[in-house]
Amino acid sequence: MEEKFIKELLKWNKTHKLTNYSSYEEIKKQIEDSLYPLKIEPILKDAKSAIDIGTGAGFPGLILAMNMPNTTWYLVEPIKKRYSFLNYIKTLLNLKNVKVIPTRLENSNLQKVDLITSRAVMRVKDILKIAKPFMHENSTLLLYKGSNIFDELKEANVDAKIISKDKRNYIFIKE
Repeated sequence: MEEKFIKELLKWNKTHKLTNYSSYEEIKKQIEDSLYPLKIEPILKDAKSAIDIGTGAGFPGLILAMNMPNTTWYLVEPIKKRYSFLNYIKTLLNLKNVKVIPTRLENSNLQKVDLITSRAVMRVKDILKIAKPFMHENSTLLLYKGSNIFDELKEANVDAKIISKDKRNYIFIKE
């Protein structure tokens, strides 16, 4: 599945510029980055439903959905060329657990979910603001962030579990 995804992303990227990653190796690295939290927190696979905010070209939501077939994934992406790509890949790979939502999360009518993910879309305090209505008491928010995360967490005044690998910080926030 991943190989087909990489091949299609490289093809679409030539015309539609879905992402800055333009080589097989760069995309493979982004797939590994997307999947790393499943290695360190295997309980994530128990989520029955999940939202990925701003899925873009598929990182991390589509990649996680490929590896979490028992989780219903709502990939929220308002940009037409990106949500068209996500729908195409969903169909090509026969991903029955994926629903592409072509709008901003705050404009959707999605229900509360077990897991919400986002990769470098906006500051933590802003993500929390738009994600809260979609979280229940046992929900987890998983953020893929860079080096400025400590300032962002302080600004948001929130407790979080932080796992760092290379230049990536994986942030786990419980409701």
